[in-house]
This record gives sequence, C-alpha cells and structure tokens, in this order.
Amino acid sequence: GMSIAYSQVGVCHALSYGLSFVLGIHHGIGNCIVFDYLEEFYPEGVHEFRRMMEKQDIKLPHNITAGIEGSKLEKMADVALMLEPLWENALGSEWKKVMNRERIKELYKQM
Repeated sequence: GMSIAYSQVGVCHALSYGLSFVLGIHHGIGNCIVFDYLEEFYPEGVHEFRRMMEKQDIKLPHNITAGIEGSKLEKMADVALMLEPLWENALGSEWKKVMNRERIKELYKQM
C-alpha cells in the first residue's frame, strides 16, 4: 500500500478508488479501466498496456459511467481528491493546478 503512495502511479490509483468506492468495481480491474485513459500521464506505459491486452485478447469494461447520476460522479471525485499523497507523488506539489475536480469528472465520464 505505501509503495503505491510513494510511486508515480498515483493518478491511476486515486481514480481507481473512486470507481471502487462508488461503483463497487474491484480495485485491480478499476486500475486497468483507469490506466487505459491516462496516456497523457503515462504514454509509454499505456501503449505497452494496450499492446499486452491485445496480445492476450483482454477486453476491459467500457461505458461504465454512462448515465451516472451527478451525485455519484461528485462522490467519485471526492474519493479521488482525498488521496492527496498519491496525486502529489505522481504530479508534484502543484498537482492541484494540473488535476482539479472538473478534470477528474471528465476523465471518469470517458470511462
């Protein structure tokens, strides 16, 4: 757990916790769903991830937030934003300038 907090994968994990807490998606599956949308932050990793999924014929769930209630989307953002050490270690001390509530909700809406 603490190794994740001090690694550079905090964007993925912080967003995954929102999926787990609100939608009940297993954290490991949530990490995969989220990671597929984080090419901006992890371009090489996402490229390799997609290549491995294709090679192994793995299909991730899509449209999991389609039609989601606004209150649930807000709660997902709340959960993700609470995980400040993950954001700071991934994006630096000025992470709030890079990742705000609206940006988090937009990422969730893509999923």
